[in-house]
Amino acid sequence: MSGLRRMTRGNCVARMLLAIGLAVLLLAPACGSSPPLLITVMVTPATAYVPVSDALQFDAILTGTPNAAVVWSVNDSVGGSFTVGFISQTGYYQAPANVPSPNQVTVTATSQQDDTKSASATVTVIPQTAGANTVQVASGQTVSNINVEVSPLTPTLSIYAAGSCSGSTCSTAATGVQVAQGSSATIYVVGQGIVSGTVYSISGNPTDVTVVQPSGSQFGQTKEGTPSVSFNIQVSPTAAPGLRNILVTNPTTGELSAFVGGIMITPSGQ
Repeated sequence: MSGLRRMTRGNCVARMLLAIGLAVLLLAPACGSSPPLLITVMVTPATAYVPVSDALQFDAILTGTPNAAVVWSVNDSVGGSFTVGFISQTGYYQAPANVPSPNQVTVTATSQQDDTKSASATVTVIPQTAGANTVQVASGQTVSNINVEVSPLTPTLSIYAAGSCSGSTCSTAATGVQVAQGSSATIYVVGQGIVSGTVYSISGNPTDVTVVQPSGSQFGQTKEGTPSVSFNIQVSPTAAPGLRNILVTNPTTGELSAFVGGIMITPSGQ
């Protein structure tokens, strides 16, 4: 009998060890599972002024996931509407034909991977009579000294000339400015309405050119008394070569002025 009891106890121990082993195997995948994805979304530009019936390309940048797909909406309406404007699923926003009330709308990109992750941009829709004007530059086209005061528009913000500064010397004699990939330059702009508070940017992919917004003594005037400003730019080493527009915006009125082809980005080493 003692041998039988020992055998029974041995079988019980074996069954317990087997049960513990199975439990460990079942728990192992859960303990070794990957942590949840930390997805972040960013929309560029974050703010914009778009005239009625005009358009603007937005970009969504996602991190923390290989799935870069997003769903675009305007004022929480996927794809937008006639009232607030439409947006394609590539981020191309088309402003409505009339200024909505209120005139600020929200453009949102939501991650398809995780619909709790999103980012938004604020768009102020303005009438064409506010002075905003879009200028297109065709491939290979060079245009200089453009004043975008186009009838019936009567903007107070205009660019008459653009050039560059070297040290303490600024000149607008050149037709725009050439800057190589990976290089920096000091841009010099002359025109009406160029005062503290106006915002400066370069057309194209916003990651191609970084603009340091001017302040203080960077605003001045020419010998003839025309307002002027100088500001620094840094061109990315991977920026696409080609012509860009220098843009000046008055955030208060939404007025926009452009110096067409004011910057030529050239390949590095040229």
